[in-house]
Amino acid sequence: MKLPYQKSEAIESYELLLAVCRVEDTQLAVGYKQMRDLLERVCRSQMQNESLQMTDLSARISFIATKVDLSAGEQNRLHTFRLTSNHILNRRLEPTRENLLRDVKTLAFLIRKLSEEDIPEELYRLLPKADATYLSAPPARKRVQRMRVCFQYANEQYLYVTPLDEVSETPWLVRYNIPQINEEFAETCKLLWRHTQLNLLDVAIDDAGILTPSFIVLEPDYLIDISSLAECFRDYGHHPANYYLSRLQPIENARPLLLGNIANLFLDEWIHAQDEEVDYRTCMQKAFRRYPIELAACPDLQDREKERQFFDDCKLHFEHIRQTVNDTFHAAGYELDKTDAVLEPSYICEALGLQGRLDYMQRDMSSFIEMKSGKADEYAIRGKVEPKENNKVQMLLYQAVLQYSMGMDHRKVKAYLFYTRYPLLYPSRPSWAMVRRVIDLRNRIVANEYGIQLHNNLEYTERKLEEINAATLNERGLQGRFWETYLRPPIDSFQKKLKALSPLEKKYFHAVYNFLTKELYTSKSGDVDYEGRTGAASLWLSTLAEKCEAGEIIYDLRIKENHAADEHKAHLLLSRSLTSSLSQPSPHSVASLDLQAEEVAASSRADEYDVLPNFRQGDAVILYERNSDTDNVTNKMVFKGNIEYLTDHEICVRLRSTQQNPSVLPGESLYAIEHDTMDTTFRSMFQGLYAYLSATQDRRDLLLSQRPPEFDESLDALISQAKDDFVRVALKAKAARDYFLLIGPPGTGKTSCALKKMVETFHADGDTQILLLSYTNRAVDEICKSLIAIRPVVDFIRVGSELPCDEHYRDHLIENELASCNRRSEVYERIRNCRIIVGTVAAVSGKPELFRLKHFNVAIVDEATQILEPQLLGILCARDKASRNAIDKFILIGDHKQLPAVVLQNAEQSAVYDEALLSVGLANLKDSLFERLYRSCSSGDSRSFDMLCRQGRMHPEVALFANRAFYGGRLLPVGLPHQLEDSGSVSRVAFYPSVPEQKGTSVKINSSEARIVARLAAQVYESNRSDFDESRTLGIITPYRSQIALIKREIETLGIPALSRILVDTVERFQGSERDVIIYSCCINSYYQLKFVSNLTEEDGVLIDRKLNVALTRARKQMFVTGVPEFLNVDPLYRSLLKLIESKE
Repeated sequence: MKLPYQKSEAIESYELLLAVCRVEDTQLAVGYKQMRDLLERVCRSQMQNESLQMTDLSARISFIATKVDLSAGEQNRLHTFRLTSNHILNRRLEPTRENLLRDVKTLAFLIRKLSEEDIPEELYRLLPKADATYLSAPPARKRVQRMRVCFQYANEQYLYVTPLDEVSETPWLVRYNIPQINEEFAETCKLLWRHTQLNLLDVAIDDAGILTPSFIVLEPDYLIDISSLAECFRDYGHHPANYYLSRLQPIENARPLLLGNIANLFLDEWIHAQDEEVDYRTCMQKAFRRYPIELAACPDLQDREKERQFFDDCKLHFEHIRQTVNDTFHAAGYELDKTDAVLEPSYICEALGLQGRLDYMQRDMSSFIEMKSGKADEYAIRGKVEPKENNKVQMLLYQAVLQYSMGMDHRKVKAYLFYTRYPLLYPSRPSWAMVRRVIDLRNRIVANEYGIQLHNNLEYTERKLEEINAATLNERGLQGRFWETYLRPPIDSFQKKLKALSPLEKKYFHAVYNFLTKELYTSKSGDVDYEGRTGAASLWLSTLAEKCEAGEIIYDLRIKENHAADEHKAHLLLSRSLTSSLSQPSPHSVASLDLQAEEVAASSRADEYDVLPNFRQGDAVILYERNSDTDNVTNKMVFKGNIEYLTDHEICVRLRSTQQNPSVLPGESLYAIEHDTMDTTFRSMFQGLYAYLSATQDRRDLLLSQRPPEFDESLDALISQAKDDFVRVALKAKAARDYFLLIGPPGTGKTSCALKKMVETFHADGDTQILLLSYTNRAVDEICKSLIAIRPVVDFIRVGSELPCDEHYRDHLIENELASCNRRSEVYERIRNCRIIVGTVAAVSGKPELFRLKHFNVAIVDEATQILEPQLLGILCARDKASRNAIDKFILIGDHKQLPAVVLQNAEQSAVYDEALLSVGLANLKDSLFERLYRSCSSGDSRSFDMLCRQGRMHPEVALFANRAFYGGRLLPVGLPHQLEDSGSVSRVAFYPSVPEQKGTSVKINSSEARIVARLAAQVYESNRSDFDESRTLGIITPYRSQIALIKREIETLGIPALSRILVDTVERFQGSERDVIIYSCCINSYYQLKFVSNLTEEDGVLIDRKLNVALTRARKQMFVTGVPEFLNVDPLYRSLLKLIESKE
C-alpha cells in the first residue's frame, strides 16, 4: 500500500539531498543533521492519521516498512543510516564522505518509492553505483546487561524482535515465560503490539543466538513514578486499576499527609544540624510557614482533642528522628554519615521505565533511606513490626534503579526504611523475583494507557474504567470489618458517582479522560507532529545536536558559587567554562553548506551563529554532572530546581532541596541543565475530572449546557445606558448569575481596563469575595498591576511561588502575607478577611484546601482561551466545606482568535465525534471551555457574552489586515494620539522580500532575513534615537530559537548597545506585549514549514491564523515583515497579507 507523498515535497527533498552531496568535508555533520530531520519528517508524514505512539525513529521505520512493503535490505539500509547519524550527532563518530553518499542514496530511494517521483539526474549521478552495504550482526554469545528491541510478532515459544542498536537481516528470537527467569512477564507478553519498544535486561545469549532476558520492559520511554507504582500494592491486591483510581482521587488534606510533610522537615533539620540541638518550637514555626493553608483547612484538626493529639504526635516523631540520626546512624552495622549525604536526589531510569526521588542517599550510593511517618505492618507477625508491602516494593525499585541506571550492584547497596513512628530503621532485603512482578505490573499499566489513547473510543474507555470496582481490585478476597470500613468505600464511591451520571455526563467524562490519557502519553513519549523532538523522553532520545538547536540544554557549566547548603534559598551560581556567554556553539554548526567566498571569513566567528538557550526565569530545571558526552539524565544523579535568574554569562539555579554538604556537587565537575517535565499538571487535571463527578447537579448542568445561564434582569436598563464599553461589560458581569464571556481582541484593554473595572464593581458591593485567575504568571503580574492601580487601595493575596512572580508583587505572596501568623485561627482570619485572591490556574488547583477556608462569589479568569477545559474543571466544580459550589459564578475573558491552549496531540486525535457531545458545543477537546460555551450561547441571549471593539494599540493602517481578515472589520480605533498621526511618508506596514537559505542548511535560520532585520532595527533606532526605549520602541518576532540567536548576532555587529537589549523572541512569548515597531522574520525556507508556523482555525467559514494574528497585532505604529515570497504566497492568508501591503505601497 502506497501512502501519498506530495510531489513538491519530494522535489524539495531531492534538492536538499543534492546540496548535502556537495557539502564541504568540514560540514559533513551538518549534512547528517539535515538528512536525519528529513527522515523524521518523511516517517511522520506517512503516519499522520495514525493513533500509534512511537518514541523512536527505529519503530517508525519498522512501521513504514510494513505499510509500504520495504524489503529487508531497504529497511536495514535505513537502520544503518539511523545508527550512523545517532553516533555522529552525539559526537561519538566522525562522519565520512563515503558513508554520507551511501546514506543519501538510501534516503533518495526511499523518497522515490513513496512519491513515485524519479530521482533527478543531477543527484543520481552523484550516488554510489553499488548498493549500500550495512553491518548485519547476529547477537554475540555472551551475557548482555541491556538491549533495546522492537517487537514484531510472537508464537508460543519465542518473541520475534529486531534490535535498535544493530542491524539484523532476520528477527532475533527471545525466550519468554521461562520458570525462575522471566515467567513473571507472562501477562506482559500477552499484551505486546507490533512495533512496540522493549528493553531486555540481564540477557543470556546461547550458542544459537537465542536471547533469554530476566526483565522485559514494555515501552520504557513511558516513565512511571516509583511511589505511584508502589502504591498499587494494597492490602487487597495489586491490580493495574489501582493506579487509575489513585490518579483520579484527590489527595486528602488529612492528618497523615500533614504529619508526613512535617516529619520530612524534621529530618532535614536534624541532617543539617551541626553539633547544636535542634529546637522543636522553631521547627514547628517553619512547618507552619510552609503549610499554613493546609494546617488551617485540615478537617482532622477542627476538634480540639484531635488537634492536641496531632501536635503530640509531631513531638514524638521529632524525638524519634533525633534519636535515629544522632544515635542509630552511628551504630555498628549502619555506618550512615549525614555529613556526606545527598538529600532528595532524583533518578530517571529509562532501563526500567521508572522515575523517582529518594529522601536520603549517601554520596557514594552505598546506602539510602526512605522515610515513612505512617504505620508499618503490625499484624503480619505477632509481636513484630514489619514493613508494609507497598513500602518494600518502593525500596526494591530504588535498588533496581541504582543497579540499571547507576551501575551499582544491588547486593552491595544498603537500603533502609525509616518508620519515624516507632522508630524503626529497617534494612530492606532485595528480591529480584518481586522486582520482576512489579515491572510486569508497570508494563500492564503502560499497555492500558496505550490502549486507551490508541482506541480513543468512549465505549472502550468505559469498559476499562469499569475495572475500578471492589470485586476486581480485591484480588486477595479480603472480608471483614477492616475491608468493609476502610478499604472498600473509596473504591465503591468512584463507581457510585460514575453510575449516577446521566448518559451525556458519562460520555463527557469518558471523552475528557481519553483526551487526558492521550495528552499524557504524548507528553511523555514526545511523538508529535512537530519540527524536532518534545516530551520527557527527549531528555535521553534527542541527540545533542537536536537539543542545542532547540536551545533545550546548557552544558559545560562550572559552579562559580556553591550555596547548596544555605538554609534559606539554597542555590548554585553557574557559568560557562569555555566561553564567555551562555549562548553556546552548536555541536555541528548549521552554517551554510555552500558558503560564498565573501562569507567564509564571516563564518569563522563562533561557528556562524550561537544557539540561544530556551530558558527563562522561574523555569523548572534538572541539573546533573556532565563530564563527558555519554553522561545524561539516565545515568547521573539529578537535582531539581528553578532558574532564579540568568544573564549572558551566568545562571543561578535555586535548588528544591538544601544539601547538608555543598561538596555533594563537586566544584571540579562540569554540569548541564535541561527542562524538567513534570506530571503535576496532569495529576490536577485528572483530579479535576474527579471533582466533576462530585460537582453539584446544577453546576454539571450548566457546564454541559443542559440549562441556560441566568441573569439579573433588573440591571438591563443600567447596562443599556452605560457610558462606555468597560462600564457595560462590568455591569453585564455583575448581572450574570452563572457565567459571562468577554471577547477581548488585541489592544482592547481586556486586562488593564475591563478586568480592573469588573473588580472595582464587585469590590464596591462590600462583601463580595473575588478569585482572579490566569494561565501564566506573567498575566497574573498584569492582574496585580491593575489591582495596585485601583483607588481606594484594595487588599489582595497572591497564591504561587516567588521566582515566577515579579518582584514588585512579592509582598503579596501568600507565604509573605501569612508569615506573621502563628496560629491556625490567624491564618483562617487573614484569608477570610482578604476579599481578593489571585493566582495562576495551576497554583490555585494545587491548593484545593483554599476552598475549605473561603467561599467565592465570583471567579474571573483571564487568558481563558489559553486554558484547557479539564484545567478549569477542578476549580469550577469545587465545593466548599458546606458542600455548596465553592464559586458561585465565573467570568471568562479571552480571545479565541489569538493563541490557543498548548495541545500536543493533533486536531484529528482530539476531535469529538459523538452526536450528543457535539450538540453541546464540544467539537474538539483542544478548544478551551471559553470557546465551547461561546459556541453554545452566541446564538442565544446576548447577555451571556460581549466583545470589546475599541482598540487603543494599533494605528488603523497597522490594524487593517488583522481587522479585516480576522475580526470582520469590527475593531475601531480609540483615537489615541499615535492612532491619529498622519502617515504622510511614514511606511506603516511594509514587506521586505528575503531569499531562502541554501539547500542543505538548517531551515530554522535565514541569514538574509537576519541582515534585513538588523538593517531595519538600525533605521528604527536612528529615527527614535532621542527617546529610544528598548522595552517600548522595538521588538522582533521570529519562530525559531536559532533565528533569534542569528538576529541577535547581526544586531550585535551594529555596535548599538540599546539594540542589544531589545526583545527578540517567538510569537508565543510576545502574546500580551506591544511595541511601537515590530519586525517579523517569518524564517520559512521550505513549503513543509508553513504548517508549523501557522495555527489555523475556522469561524463561520473564515480561515483564521491565530499565530499570524498575534504577530501582526503587537505593533502600535509600524509593522515590518520579511520573508521568502515564493513560500509565503502558497499560504492563502500570507498571500492576502502581501497583496494588501503591495496595494498600499
